[in-house]
Amino acid sequence: MKGPLDGVRVVDASMGAVGPWAGALLGQLGADVIKLESPQGDFIRNVMPTQGGLSSTYISMNVSKRGLVLDLKKPDERKEAQALIAGADVFLENFRPGVADRIGLGWEELSSSNPRLIYASASGFGWSGPLVTVGATDPHIQAFTGSTSVNGAPGAPRQRVRWYGHFDVNTSMCIVQGVLTALIERERTGKGRLVRITMVEAAMALQRVRVAEHLAGGHPRPMGSATTYLAPDRLFRALDGFVAVSVTSQHQWQGFCAAIERPELAEDPRFSTNAERVANRDALDALLDPVFASRSIGHWVRTMERNAVPVAKPSSFDDFRHHSHYRENGMLVDVAAPTRGQMTLSGTPWKFARNPGEVRRAPLPGEHSRDIRANGWGGVRPVGAGQ
Repeated sequence: MKGPLDGVRVVDASMGAVGPWAGALLGQLGADVIKLESPQGDFIRNVMPTQGGLSSTYISMNVSKRGLVLDLKKPDERKEAQALIAGADVFLENFRPGVADRIGLGWEELSSSNPRLIYASASGFGWSGPLVTVGATDPHIQAFTGSTSVNGAPGAPRQRVRWYGHFDVNTSMCIVQGVLTALIERERTGKGRLVRITMVEAAMALQRVRVAEHLAGGHPRPMGSATTYLAPDRLFRALDGFVAVSVTSQHQWQGFCAAIERPELAEDPRFSTNAERVANRDALDALLDPVFASRSIGHWVRTMERNAVPVAKPSSFDDFRHHSHYRENGMLVDVAAPTRGQMTLSGTPWKFARNPGEVRRAPLPGEHSRDIRANGWGGVRPVGAGQ
Protein backbone atom coordinates (compact mmCIF):
# COMPACT_ATOMS: atom_id res chain seq x y z
CA MET A 1 0.00 0.00 0.00
CA LYS A 2 1.35 3.41 -0.93
CA GLY A 3 1.79 6.23 1.58
CA PRO A 4 2.52 9.96 1.49
CA LEU A 5 6.27 9.28 1.18
CA ASP A 6 5.94 6.78 -1.65
CA GLY A 7 9.04 7.14 -3.84
CA VAL A 8 11.26 8.44 -1.03
CA ARG A 9 14.32 6.24 -0.49
CA VAL A 10 15.86 5.91 2.96
CA VAL A 11 19.01 4.12 4.10
CA ASP A 12 18.81 3.52 7.84
CA ALA A 13 22.23 2.68 9.28
CA SER A 14 21.20 3.44 12.87
CA MET A 15 21.11 1.03 15.79
CA GLY A 16 19.14 0.58 18.99
CA ALA A 17 15.79 2.33 19.27
CA VAL A 18 16.17 6.06 18.51
CA GLY A 19 17.25 5.90 14.87
CA PRO A 20 15.56 2.63 13.91
CA TRP A 21 12.14 3.77 15.13
CA ALA A 22 12.50 6.97 13.09
CA GLY A 23 13.22 4.80 10.06
CA ALA A 24 10.22 2.60 10.83
CA LEU A 25 7.96 5.65 10.99
CA LEU A 26 9.22 6.85 7.61
CA GLY A 27 8.54 3.36 6.29
CA GLN A 28 5.00 3.46 7.64
CA LEU A 29 4.54 6.71 5.76
CA GLY A 30 5.39 4.87 2.56
CA ALA A 31 9.13 5.44 2.16
CA ASP A 32 11.30 2.58 0.89
CA VAL A 33 13.55 2.04 3.92
CA ILE A 34 16.60 -0.22 3.87
CA LYS A 35 17.95 -1.30 7.25
CA LEU A 36 21.75 -1.41 6.85
CA GLU A 37 23.63 -3.48 9.43
CA SER A 38 27.11 -4.87 9.91
CA PRO A 39 27.63 -8.65 10.12
CA GLN A 40 27.78 -8.24 13.91
CA GLY A 41 24.37 -6.63 13.70
CA ASP A 42 22.36 -4.11 15.65
CA PHE A 43 23.04 -4.67 19.36
CA ILE A 44 19.33 -4.49 20.09
CA ARG A 45 18.88 -7.90 18.46
CA ASN A 46 19.93 -9.36 21.82
CA VAL A 47 17.49 -7.45 24.03
CA MET A 48 15.00 -9.71 25.81
CA PRO A 49 12.36 -11.00 25.27
CA THR A 50 12.63 -12.77 21.94
CA GLN A 51 10.13 -13.88 19.31
CA GLY A 52 11.41 -17.01 17.61
CA GLY A 53 14.97 -16.22 18.66
CA LEU A 54 14.96 -12.56 17.54
CA SER A 55 14.46 -9.66 19.95
CA SER A 56 10.87 -8.44 19.97
CA THR A 57 12.28 -4.92 20.44
CA TYR A 58 14.39 -5.29 17.29
CA ILE A 59 11.32 -6.50 15.40
CA SER A 60 9.04 -3.69 16.57
CA MET A 61 11.66 -1.01 15.87
CA ASN A 62 12.32 -2.18 12.32
CA VAL A 63 8.89 -2.71 10.79
CA SER A 64 8.24 -1.52 7.23
CA LYS A 65 11.87 -1.96 6.11
CA ARG A 66 14.05 -4.18 3.97
CA GLY A 67 17.15 -5.75 5.53
CA LEU A 68 20.72 -5.46 4.22
CA VAL A 69 23.97 -6.65 5.79
CA LEU A 70 27.28 -5.18 4.59
CA ASP A 71 30.72 -5.23 6.19
CA LEU A 72 31.82 -1.60 5.95
CA LYS A 73 35.35 -2.58 6.98
CA LYS A 74 35.71 -4.15 3.55
CA PRO A 75 36.38 -1.52 0.86
CA ASP A 76 34.23 -3.19 -1.80
CA GLU A 77 31.22 -3.51 0.51
CA ARG A 78 31.71 0.05 1.76
CA LYS A 79 31.57 1.19 -1.87
CA GLU A 80 28.29 -0.73 -2.26
CA ALA A 81 26.84 1.16 0.70
CA GLN A 82 28.03 4.49 -0.68
CA ALA A 83 26.54 3.70 -4.10
CA LEU A 84 23.21 2.83 -2.50
CA ILE A 85 23.21 6.09 -0.51
CA ALA A 86 24.09 8.02 -3.68
CA GLY A 87 20.65 7.06 -4.94
CA ALA A 88 18.86 7.73 -1.64
CA ASP A 89 16.85 10.70 -0.46
CA VAL A 90 17.55 10.22 3.25
CA PHE A 91 20.35 8.68 5.31
CA LEU A 92 19.88 7.99 9.03
CA GLU A 93 22.71 7.32 11.47
CA ASN A 94 23.25 7.48 15.22
CA PHE A 95 26.90 6.52 15.50
CA ARG A 96 28.97 8.26 18.11
CA PRO A 97 30.36 11.55 16.71
CA GLY A 98 33.25 10.92 14.35
CA VAL A 99 32.49 7.25 13.62
CA ALA A 100 30.51 7.90 10.43
CA ASP A 101 33.42 9.91 8.99
CA ARG A 102 35.91 7.15 9.81
CA ILE A 103 33.88 4.48 8.00
CA GLY A 104 33.22 6.57 4.91
CA LEU A 105 29.62 7.50 5.69
CA GLY A 106 30.09 11.08 6.91
CA TRP A 107 28.04 14.04 5.74
CA GLU A 108 30.80 15.70 3.71
CA GLU A 109 31.65 12.56 1.75
CA LEU A 110 28.08 11.40 1.08
CA SER A 111 26.69 14.84 0.21
CA SER A 112 29.50 15.46 -2.29
CA SER A 113 28.24 12.53 -4.38
CA ASN A 114 24.55 13.18 -3.60
CA PRO A 115 23.90 16.92 -3.11
CA ARG A 116 20.16 16.25 -2.61
CA LEU A 117 20.74 13.93 0.34
CA ILE A 118 18.97 14.58 3.65
CA TYR A 119 21.48 13.38 6.23
CA ALA A 120 19.93 12.87 9.69
CA SER A 121 22.46 12.37 12.47
CA ALA A 122 21.31 11.63 16.01
CA SER A 123 23.42 11.51 19.16
CA GLY A 124 22.92 11.48 22.88
CA PHE A 125 24.75 14.66 23.89
CA GLY A 126 25.72 16.45 20.68
CA TRP A 127 28.92 17.13 18.77
CA SER A 128 30.86 19.36 21.14
CA GLY A 129 31.44 19.60 24.86
CA PRO A 130 32.82 17.22 27.51
CA LEU A 131 30.14 14.52 27.02
CA VAL A 132 30.52 14.00 23.26
CA THR A 133 31.97 10.51 23.59
CA VAL A 134 29.56 9.31 26.28
CA GLY A 135 26.96 6.78 25.18
CA ALA A 136 23.33 7.56 25.94
CA THR A 137 20.38 5.42 26.96
CA ASP A 138 16.80 6.37 27.73
CA PRO A 139 17.15 6.12 31.57
CA HIS A 140 20.53 7.86 31.43
CA ILE A 141 19.06 10.82 29.53
CA GLN A 142 16.07 10.96 31.90
CA ALA A 143 18.41 11.39 34.83
CA PHE A 144 20.72 13.86 33.05
CA THR A 145 17.90 16.15 31.87
CA GLY A 146 16.07 16.35 35.20
CA SER A 147 13.07 14.16 34.43
CA THR A 148 13.71 11.94 37.42
CA SER A 149 13.63 14.99 39.71
CA VAL A 150 9.84 15.24 39.37
CA ASN A 151 8.85 11.56 39.23
CA GLY A 152 7.99 9.28 42.12
CA ALA A 153 6.20 9.50 45.42
CA PRO A 154 6.90 12.42 47.78
CA GLY A 155 9.94 11.65 49.91
CA ALA A 156 10.66 8.38 48.09
CA PRO A 157 13.59 7.57 45.77
CA ARG A 158 13.38 9.38 42.46
CA GLN A 159 11.78 7.40 39.65
CA ARG A 160 12.27 7.18 35.90
CA VAL A 161 9.57 6.53 33.34
CA ARG A 162 9.93 2.83 32.63
CA TRP A 163 8.67 0.21 30.20
CA TYR A 164 8.42 1.98 26.87
CA GLY A 165 11.52 4.05 26.05
CA HIS A 166 9.71 7.36 26.43
CA PHE A 167 12.69 9.59 25.68
CA ASP A 168 14.04 7.31 22.94
CA VAL A 169 10.77 7.42 21.06
CA ASN A 170 10.36 11.18 21.41
CA THR A 171 13.82 11.62 19.91
CA SER A 172 12.70 9.41 17.01
CA MET A 173 9.75 11.70 16.42
CA CYS A 174 12.09 14.71 16.38
CA ILE A 175 14.23 12.96 13.76
CA VAL A 176 11.17 12.36 11.57
CA GLN A 177 10.09 15.98 11.93
CA GLY A 178 13.55 17.17 10.93
CA VAL A 179 13.66 14.85 7.91
CA LEU A 180 10.21 15.88 6.69
CA THR A 181 11.08 19.56 7.07
CA ALA A 182 14.30 19.07 5.10
CA LEU A 183 12.42 17.21 2.35
CA ILE A 184 10.01 20.14 2.03
CA GLU A 185 12.90 22.60 1.90
CA ARG A 186 14.58 20.51 -0.81
CA GLU A 187 11.52 20.95 -3.01
CA ARG A 188 12.25 24.68 -2.96
CA THR A 189 16.06 24.72 -3.06
CA GLY A 190 16.95 21.44 -4.76
CA LYS A 191 19.61 20.90 -2.09
CA GLY A 192 19.97 18.41 0.72
CA ARG A 193 20.50 19.22 4.36
CA LEU A 194 22.41 17.96 7.39
CA VAL A 195 19.89 17.50 10.23
CA ARG A 196 21.25 16.97 13.73
CA ILE A 197 19.15 15.79 16.66
CA THR A 198 20.24 15.11 20.23
CA MET A 199 18.45 13.08 22.87
CA VAL A 200 19.15 15.85 25.39
CA GLU A 201 17.34 18.51 23.33
CA ALA A 202 14.49 16.14 22.50
CA ALA A 203 14.18 15.40 26.22
CA MET A 204 14.08 19.09 27.06
CA ALA A 205 11.35 19.64 24.48
CA LEU A 206 9.35 16.81 26.05
CA GLN A 207 9.64 18.52 29.46
CA ARG A 208 8.87 22.04 28.27
CA VAL A 209 5.91 22.51 30.65
CA ARG A 210 7.93 21.58 33.74
CA VAL A 211 10.95 23.60 32.59
CA ALA A 212 8.76 26.67 32.02
CA GLU A 213 7.17 26.19 35.44
CA HIS A 214 10.57 26.04 37.10
CA LEU A 215 11.89 29.10 35.27
CA ALA A 216 8.77 31.02 36.26
CA GLY A 217 9.52 30.43 39.92
CA GLY A 218 7.51 27.27 40.44
CA HIS A 219 8.70 24.19 42.26
CA PRO A 220 8.08 20.99 40.29
CA ARG A 221 8.60 18.05 42.63
CA PRO A 222 7.66 14.37 43.02
CA MET A 223 3.94 14.14 43.73
CA GLY A 224 3.07 10.56 42.87
CA SER A 225 0.27 10.61 40.31
CA ALA A 226 -0.70 14.22 41.09
CA THR A 227 0.53 17.32 39.30
CA THR A 228 1.54 20.76 40.55
CA TYR A 229 -0.90 22.90 38.58
CA LEU A 230 -4.25 21.09 38.75
CA ALA A 231 -6.42 19.65 41.50
CA PRO A 232 -7.92 17.16 41.51
CA ASP A 233 -5.81 15.44 38.89
CA ARG A 234 -4.52 12.07 40.10
CA LEU A 235 -5.21 8.41 40.70
CA PHE A 236 -7.77 7.64 43.37
CA ARG A 237 -8.10 4.29 45.12
CA ALA A 238 -11.57 2.95 44.47
CA LEU A 239 -13.23 -0.03 46.14
CA ASP A 240 -11.65 -2.51 43.71
CA GLY A 241 -8.57 -0.73 42.36
CA PHE A 242 -7.52 2.65 40.99
CA VAL A 243 -9.21 5.19 38.76
CA ALA A 244 -7.64 8.22 37.06
CA VAL A 245 -9.58 11.50 37.18
CA SER A 246 -8.65 14.96 35.87
CA VAL A 247 -10.46 18.25 36.42
CA THR A 248 -9.14 20.84 33.98
CA SER A 249 -11.90 23.49 33.95
CA GLN A 250 -14.56 25.03 36.16
CA HIS A 251 -17.26 23.27 34.15
CA GLN A 252 -15.58 19.94 34.89
CA TRP A 253 -15.29 20.88 38.57
CA GLN A 254 -19.04 21.39 38.71
CA GLY A 255 -19.54 18.00 37.02
CA PHE A 256 -17.04 16.36 39.35
CA CYS A 257 -18.87 17.60 42.46
CA ALA A 258 -22.14 16.30 41.04
CA ALA A 259 -20.55 12.93 40.24
CA ILE A 260 -19.31 12.41 43.80
CA GLU A 261 -22.66 13.69 45.17
CA ARG A 262 -21.01 16.55 47.01
CA PRO A 263 -22.46 19.64 45.23
CA GLU A 264 -21.62 21.88 48.17
CA LEU A 265 -17.90 21.53 47.41
CA ALA A 266 -18.38 23.45 44.17
CA GLU A 267 -19.01 26.64 46.12
CA ASP A 268 -16.71 25.96 49.05
CA PRO A 269 -14.31 28.96 49.07
CA ARG A 270 -11.37 26.62 49.66
CA PHE A 271 -12.08 24.82 46.39
CA SER A 272 -14.10 27.21 44.23
CA THR A 273 -11.24 27.85 41.75
CA ASN A 274 -8.36 25.71 40.58
CA ALA A 275 -5.88 28.04 42.28
CA GLU A 276 -7.71 27.54 45.58
CA ARG A 277 -7.88 23.78 45.07
CA VAL A 278 -4.14 23.62 44.41
CA ALA A 279 -3.43 25.73 47.49
CA ASN A 280 -5.70 23.52 49.61
CA ARG A 281 -4.79 20.22 47.97
CA ASP A 282 -4.28 18.30 51.24
CA ALA A 283 -7.69 19.29 52.62
CA LEU A 284 -9.37 18.39 49.33
CA ASP A 285 -7.64 15.00 49.14
CA ALA A 286 -8.69 14.23 52.71
CA LEU A 287 -12.32 14.74 51.66
CA LEU A 288 -12.09 12.85 48.37
CA ASP A 289 -10.12 9.75 49.36
CA PRO A 290 -12.89 8.13 51.45
CA VAL A 291 -15.51 9.04 48.84
CA PHE A 292 -13.68 7.22 46.06
CA ALA A 293 -12.83 4.28 48.31
CA SER A 294 -16.54 3.61 48.86
CA ARG A 295 -17.45 2.79 45.23
CA SER A 296 -16.11 0.60 42.42
CA ILE A 297 -14.01 1.61 39.43
CA GLY A 298 -16.96 0.90 37.14
CA HIS A 299 -19.20 3.23 39.14
CA TRP A 300 -16.71 6.09 38.94
CA VAL A 301 -16.03 5.63 35.23
CA ARG A 302 -19.76 5.68 34.39
CA THR A 303 -20.56 8.55 36.74
CA MET A 304 -17.67 10.77 35.67
CA GLU A 305 -18.42 10.15 31.99
CA ARG A 306 -22.06 11.15 32.50
CA ASN A 307 -20.85 14.41 34.01
CA ALA A 308 -18.27 15.10 31.26
CA VAL A 309 -15.25 14.64 33.56
CA PRO A 310 -12.10 13.03 32.08
CA VAL A 311 -11.76 9.58 33.64
CA ALA A 312 -10.05 6.27 32.88
CA LYS A 313 -9.34 2.93 34.42
CA PRO A 314 -5.56 2.39 34.33
CA SER A 315 -5.09 -0.40 31.81
CA SER A 316 -2.36 -2.74 30.65
CA PHE A 317 -1.60 -4.10 27.20
CA ASP A 318 -3.59 -7.22 28.04
CA ASP A 319 -6.57 -4.99 28.83
CA PHE A 320 -6.61 -2.99 25.60
CA ARG A 321 -5.10 -5.29 22.96
CA HIS A 322 -8.56 -6.63 22.08
CA HIS A 323 -10.52 -3.44 22.86
CA SER A 324 -12.98 -2.69 20.05
CA HIS A 325 -12.12 1.03 20.03
CA TYR A 326 -8.43 0.32 19.40
CA ARG A 327 -9.23 -2.28 16.75
CA GLU A 328 -11.90 -0.33 14.87
CA ASN A 329 -9.60 2.70 14.58
CA GLY A 330 -6.51 0.76 13.52
CA MET A 331 -4.65 1.78 16.66
CA LEU A 332 -3.38 -1.79 16.95
CA VAL A 333 -2.50 -4.13 14.09
CA ASP A 334 -1.49 -7.78 13.89
CA VAL A 335 1.68 -8.17 11.82
CA ALA A 336 3.52 -11.32 10.86
CA ALA A 337 6.75 -11.75 12.81
CA PRO A 338 9.87 -12.32 10.66
CA THR A 339 10.58 -15.51 12.61
CA ARG A 340 7.25 -17.18 13.30
CA GLY A 341 3.73 -16.32 14.40
CA GLN A 342 2.31 -12.83 14.73
CA MET A 343 2.92 -9.75 16.82
CA THR A 344 0.41 -7.12 17.86
CA LEU A 345 1.91 -3.67 17.31
CA SER A 346 0.75 -0.08 17.36
CA GLY A 347 -0.74 1.16 14.10
CA THR A 348 0.53 4.17 12.19
CA PRO A 349 0.35 7.31 14.36
CA TRP A 350 -1.06 9.27 11.41
CA LYS A 351 -4.21 8.65 9.41
CA PHE A 352 -4.58 9.96 5.86
CA ALA A 353 -7.68 9.88 3.68
CA ARG A 354 -5.73 8.56 0.68
CA ASN A 355 -2.60 6.42 0.49
CA PRO A 356 -2.58 6.01 4.27
CA GLY A 357 0.58 3.94 4.62
CA GLU A 358 0.78 0.80 6.73
CA VAL A 359 2.81 -1.28 9.15
CA ARG A 360 4.65 -4.09 7.34
CA ARG A 361 6.52 -6.85 9.08
CA ALA A 362 10.16 -6.29 10.01
CA PRO A 363 12.84 -8.11 8.01
CA LEU A 364 15.16 -10.73 9.35
CA PRO A 365 18.64 -9.21 9.68
CA GLY A 366 19.99 -8.96 6.15
CA GLU A 367 16.96 -10.73 4.69
CA HIS A 368 17.02 -8.77 1.42
CA SER A 369 20.80 -8.50 1.06
CA ARG A 370 21.07 -10.64 -2.09
CA ASP A 371 18.26 -8.79 -3.88
CA ILE A 372 19.46 -5.30 -2.89
CA ARG A 373 23.09 -6.02 -3.76
CA ALA A 374 22.03 -7.33 -7.15
CA ASN A 375 19.33 -4.78 -8.01
CA GLY A 376 19.83 -1.77 -5.72
CA TRP A 377 16.73 0.33 -5.26
CA GLY A 378 15.07 -1.60 -8.08
CA GLY A 379 14.83 -4.73 -5.96
CA VAL A 380 11.61 -6.29 -4.77
CA ARG A 381 9.91 -4.24 -2.08
CA PRO A 382 7.75 -6.30 0.30
CA VAL A 383 4.14 -5.17 0.57
CA GLY A 384 1.20 -5.94 2.80
CA ALA A 385 0.83 -5.68 6.55
CA GLY A 386 0.91 -9.42 7.05
CA GLN A 387 3.49 -10.33 4.41
